[in-house]
Parts: sequence; structure tokens; C-alpha cells
Amino acid sequence: MFPTLASGLAIAKSTLGLTTTTRDTELTTLLEASKGVDSTGNTQYRPYIVAAYILPLWGAVARAQLIKADGAEWLKPIDFEPLIKSLLMLQQASDCGLKIDPCWNATKVAVDLGLKKVRGISGIVA
Repeated sequence: MFPTLASGLAIAKSTLGLTTTTRDTELTTLLEASKGVDSTGNTQYRPYIVAAYILPLWGAVARAQLIKADGAEWLKPIDFEPLIKSLLMLQQASDCGLKIDPCWNATKVAVDLGLKKVRGISGIVA
């Protein structure tokens, strides 16, 4: 569990391999939107779902900036799927006992990302 925004942001950045503050505002916004509340009423930030959610978008943006490169190969969205599935399963395991906005449920995010078959995510089975 990550009870502070700073700890959630640090984990999200580490998971995404970020070492600068250039994306902190965007990540902070997503961490705030996706946070949960534990049984004692304390906020818990959910960095793994944020990383899983943002990873495909940032990969697509990075690919769009390529102007020319003979023989360049880029990761395709499908290449991120194993990592995204793992992040969502890790987040779901961390979510036990949390009250979460249904929009940020790991199962819903998996479906929204097109991961129709995710072994280990409740409600979605391979």
C-alpha cells in the first residue's frame, strides 16, 4: 500500500523508468484520480494501475515522433501486454480491502486497454 502521494509517484516513476520530473504532473493527476480508501478511511495511492494505464499511450507517442530511420523497429502495443498484465495483477493484489472508484477497477482497466483475456485478474480469464 502507498499511503502518500510521494510514495505512489516514486513507485509509478520507477515502474515506468522515469528519472526526471517532466511527467510528474500527469502522473500525479492519474494517481489522484485512481486512489483508493482503506477500511480505516486512509487514502492509498495505486501506482501500478497508473503505470499500466499510461504505458501504451506513452509508447504510441514516442513512436509518432520518429521522422525517419531505415530499419528502425519499435515495440508494438502487443509487446507491452505481458508487462501491463503483470502490473494490473500486482495492483489488484494490492487493492484488497480498498474502496475504489469503479472506473479504476483493475478488471475494467484491463478491458479498456483491450486485454480481454488476463489470467489472474478477477472476472477476466484466459
